[in-house]
Amino acid sequence: MNQSAAVPATPLESLGLPFGVWLFLTLLFWFALFFKFHRFWSIRNLDLVLMLAQLPALLHLTTRDDRPASAFALLFVGLGIWLVRCVLDLALTRRPVLEPNLDSAGLGCLMAGLLALVAIEAITVPIDAGVERNPGDPHSVKTEVPTPASDATLRRAFGRVAPSELKRLMAALGHVGISLGLVGIGSRIFQRPTIGLGMAVAFLILPYTRIALIDSGQLVAAALVVLAIAAYRRPATAGLALAVAGAWMPPVAGLIPAWAGFYWGRGVRRFVAVAVPVLVAAWLLASTVPAASRLAVECGARTLNEVGLLPSSESPAAGSFWNDVEPAYRLPVLVLHLCVVALSAVWPAEKNLGQLIAQSALLLIASEFWYLDQGGTHATLYVPLLLLLTFRPNLSLKRPPEPPRPHAAPGS
Repeated sequence: MNQSAAVPATPLESLGLPFGVWLFLTLLFWFALFFKFHRFWSIRNLDLVLMLAQLPALLHLTTRDDRPASAFALLFVGLGIWLVRCVLDLALTRRPVLEPNLDSAGLGCLMAGLLALVAIEAITVPIDAGVERNPGDPHSVKTEVPTPASDATLRRAFGRVAPSELKRLMAALGHVGISLGLVGIGSRIFQRPTIGLGMAVAFLILPYTRIALIDSGQLVAAALVVLAIAAYRRPATAGLALAVAGAWMPPVAGLIPAWAGFYWGRGVRRFVAVAVPVLVAAWLLASTVPAASRLAVECGARTLNEVGLLPSSESPAAGSFWNDVEPAYRLPVLVLHLCVVALSAVWPAEKNLGQLIAQSALLLIASEFWYLDQGGTHATLYVPLLLLLTFRPNLSLKRPPEPPRPHAAPGS
């Protein structure tokens, strides 16, 4: 028997290129398009380098079967650097406009081609191949990839479309949603169409996107967070987007207090009235209707138990920094994160959009430290926010709309 035929290809060789060549071309495009050579010591260039901080550890987890705690510790080092960067960004006000090294026409052509390639592969790649390349997928360690039999069972229960097909479709839509959302934010909020196209191209070029190619859990949640930022002047719409994202990926629910602080006195009631009931209703539905919960999990959603937010959560046997670690050591990390979430609601007292983006990125990154199963590997969830943080101009004037003032009584 031909042994080479039985060995799956390296997950990141899906372009038909040797892994080293693929990675070299990716990094070459990354620096050629966005590195500012005439301002070598700029914050932009530092951010571009930091964006790759988690890549070595993720590639180790992707290309090898063993998942040592040292690889997760290395991931935490990169995440810790970004935590410091996000905190510093809260105080940055002067942001020079540094556009990509390619004009809008070239970026638009590149984005269209990359997006087509990514979307097509997302809906055609075999599920098992997509899971193997992604250390952030719960099935990548547990080897519980949906089999045809399980797909057939759910197909009878929920119709002709199997969860594996829905997962690929939702992942493709997630890629499209994130890319178009970044373009829209750059054009309408940043008022720099070239920057919007550049952020979309950067997202599609980054290796994290290809690692989590069909991880609809991360992609759908990230697309909804991008939608919330694009609709930041509509509190109800932003609240709905964050609530659905929090139901799909529980760590996103930690953004709601920070966003409530952003809308304080400027639409907070509309935001909370939509976000909290939708989030609670979704979690209640998942806990009371097992069939709906199972379908959501098969389609990529994460459970509260997997994340580690339930008292009954057990440390995973593999695929986590918390493997066989006494739960008492993880609890202080979770409590500290909850304190940061509470603090984000009141500090800064009056947030602008730039600070809100930095806080949202900080909270999602911080959640990786206590995330029970595959914590640290969900880069695609927060990378769109890091791109917004890296490319954004000065957003100190971008705030929620002022509440309408009551009309003065006649004769007053």
